[in-house]
Amino acid sequence: MPKQITPEFSRIVKTDEQVAKKNKISIEANEKERVALAERFELVAINSLTAELTITTAGNGEVTLRGPLHADIVQRCVTTLEPVPELVDDEVEVLFSPHISEEDLPSNPDDLDDLSEEELMALLDQPEPLVDGKIDVGEVVSQYLAVAMNPYPRTDGAEMPDEAGAKDEVEERPNPFAKLAGLKEQLEKKN
Repeated sequence: MPKQITPEFSRIVKTDEQVAKKNKISIEANEKERVALAERFELVAINSLTAELTITTAGNGEVTLRGPLHADIVQRCVTTLEPVPELVDDEVEVLFSPHISEEDLPSNPDDLDDLSEEELMALLDQPEPLVDGKIDVGEVVSQYLAVAMNPYPRTDGAEMPDEAGAKDEVEERPNPFAKLAGLKEQLEKKN
């Protein structure tokens, strides 16, 4: 049986116990959770992480989780490794369905290799499984943060090294076999 992983920022909502069809919740990661998430995402720090979410339950049992998330994070510059602060604002929107099971979804990345583009797009549009009427809204917010933050943070003025220039430098180095070719020509002229 696979080992159960406990998310760093976990807020379980039991949708089957909700009285109203629409509920609003506010969640905020505490210091310990922010430190653990920063380690998970290889960040310098997460100074704040909050979300204001609306949970709406439809008559067919499907649940929509929607609302803004806000985070104040610090990453490392991809060129200088200096700290780069970033404010992340994103909109969470996920549909959960009790009619989808985890077995219906690919279990590892290799399962996606043989799928067509249309099949991949259909997977993206498919609802997430709603298991036992529970949603970990903290983990959902964490995943949205991971996708929303800048994948290539840079300090002001920092630029990526010019790879084309590096290739030119390699090509400009003398070819050690060029001397042998010249020596061969000289020997042939003498004969």
